Amino acid sequence: MFTWRHLLWLLVCACMVIGTTYAYKKKRPGIDSVLTTALIIAVLSEFAKMIAVIELVPSKSGEMMLPYLPLNHLPLHFCSFQIILIAAAKFSTNEKRRENLLAFMAPTCVIGGLFALLMPSIFTTTISAEQAFTSLISYQFFIFHSMIISLGLIIATSDEVDWSMKHYKNTLLLVYLFGILSIYLNSIFASPTYADGILISVDFWTNFFFTYRNPLGIKITELWQWYLYLLIIIVLTALLLYLFYLPLVRRKTKHLNLPDKRDS
Repeated sequence: MFTWRHLLWLLVCACMVIGTTYAYKKKRPGIDSVLTTALIIAVLSEFAKMIAVIELVPSKSGEMMLPYLPLNHLPLHFCSFQIILIAAAKFSTNEKRRENLLAFMAPTCVIGGLFALLMPSIFTTTISAEQAFTSLISYQFFIFHSMIISLGLIIATSDEVDWSMKHYKNTLLLVYLFGILSIYLNSIFASPTYADGILISVDFWTNFFFTYRNPLGIKITELWQWYLYLLIIIVLTALLLYLFYLPLVRRKTKHLNLPDKRDS
């Protein structure tokens, strides 16, 4: 992380986000058009990722060669899950449901995308830092996360959501629920090794929602350290979401309290 290649990608991503949000403010397209564009980019991105990481591996007998998609690239990361949410918001005919989806997507797209760009997992699980500008997965990763950050900012600055702290509470509960589910998923997709019926090691693991292993690579050797790590995630999530929602709710309240110029 934070090699010159990583920093250059961050600069490129910042330009893409700034350019996208500026274009939105200038043209002000409807949210339906924004979601359509985001969904197209997201689907193309997922196909690009599949092409970049799928492998042809031999069967155990060696008689067949089979395509295999590594488990850590399944679309079960928080940012990948946004594809489903974008589609749900795009095709929802219920205005209240769409508003709730957008209110959830805004902070999770921005915060999740930002953390992904700052701590790109592809450099530790898929490619080396030297391949930052020569691998398809690198372009897919940085462009996709720039897109969802832009989408989150567009939702936050649009008039599509009647912001309230109820959205904060609902988002926080859902994020915690997804975090709990990720612990089950990470265990399901892990490859444990047993000797005489006793678990001795885990040879492969996924890290959906970063609940299995911290993204900074800090070694955890005791169970209480993992519990402490989870506590840090819980508190940090609550704080970051609160800091995201607070100015939006205050802006709405301030707007409602402004005197009508027609009455002056």
